Amino acid sequence: MNRYGWMVLRAYLPALIALALAVLAMGWTTLFNHNATSNGLVAYAKWIPPFALLAALVAGLLSTLRLWHWKNGKTPRCRGCDGPLGRLHHDPKGDYRKCLACGGKQQD
Repeated sequence: MNRYGWMVLRAYLPALIALALAVLAMGWTTLFNHNATSNGLVAYAKWIPPFALLAALVAGLLSTLRLWHWKNGKTPRCRGCDGPLGRLHHDPKGDYRKCLACGGKQQD
């Protein structure tokens, strides 16, 4: 896998983690739904999957939007690898942005 493949994987990782959490919570609530000792927890745990699915949807849409803006040239690009640059970081040496593909720092 090249650096752009790893960049896309890192971009969608929060959405994948939230989706895995939703699937695990759905499995947990179905397995322990009829257990009398954990019946009190299931009432609260049944709300985890909808919120986790919503978080996965929002994280996936934000990642898609960010990568789409980079592909169309609407975001700053790295001088070394032409990858997208992240948010602005403030440092005593000056402001910089970090490349999401190669990890290099670009001075602003």
